[in-house]
Amino acid sequence: MFIQIEITTVCNYRCFYCAGRDMPAQSMTLALFDSILLSLPKGRHTISLQGEGEPLAHRRFWDMLARVRDAGHLPYLITNGSLRTTPRLAEYVHMIGVSIDTLDSHEADRIGRIRLHRVLANFEKLLAVAGPDRLIVHTVDYGQDRTALTEYLSRHKVTRHLVQPLQTKSDYRRRYPEIIVSAPMPVNPAPCGYLLQPRMYFFNIDGLRMPCCYIKDASRYDSEAKLLEDFASGKVPAACDGCREVRSRTS
Repeated sequence: MFIQIEITTVCNYRCFYCAGRDMPAQSMTLALFDSILLSLPKGRHTISLQGEGEPLAHRRFWDMLARVRDAGHLPYLITNGSLRTTPRLAEYVHMIGVSIDTLDSHEADRIGRIRLHRVLANFEKLLAVAGPDRLIVHTVDYGQDRTALTEYLSRHKVTRHLVQPLQTKSDYRRRYPEIIVSAPMPVNPAPCGYLLQPRMYFFNIDGLRMPCCYIKDASRYDSEAKLLEDFASGKVPAACDGCREVRSRTS
């Protein structure tokens, strides 16, 4: 199973679309992290140290990474690539995610992803030590021209490029109301795949387990059972309001 643990909401970037910039900047304790690892079902899982912050900003990041490996799990993460320790990841993580939205330095500054030159320098150091097959580039599509980025990745033989549209949930949408004003829900909504066929566990900064990583306002979440109960009664749960994963019931 894919397990995502939000170890920090601290970040050195201020991306305009990031819901984490509306959250208090804090980091998970090592004790809570250990308790989450112990709570997982038996088996080997992919564990991503990833949330609404930069994982490498956590002062105990390398301790957490070692614990994941020592427990026999496969570690993963997505980094913004700006910190000097980035190339060291190749020693510990088989597949490494790096977020890059644009190759235009002025555009990067405008959207809050500063010091693009440093990111690209670290990215190319990672390429040198890990190779292109071990890197996954994550891009948020907010309508920017991605031509130069696509060509850059092609030149470096990076084939894993995941482009994600802006999330339409209300707890994200308030960050960019000029781009996405509303997100109409199906008249007869049905549970998404995260509920019907569990794909992941997401543990937020407080250690609360949720069925997906899209619920940012945890005060609107009660339990998976309550989400299913709301869908069964024909309404979209408050925690899922506006989510693009909500489907229309076909029968």
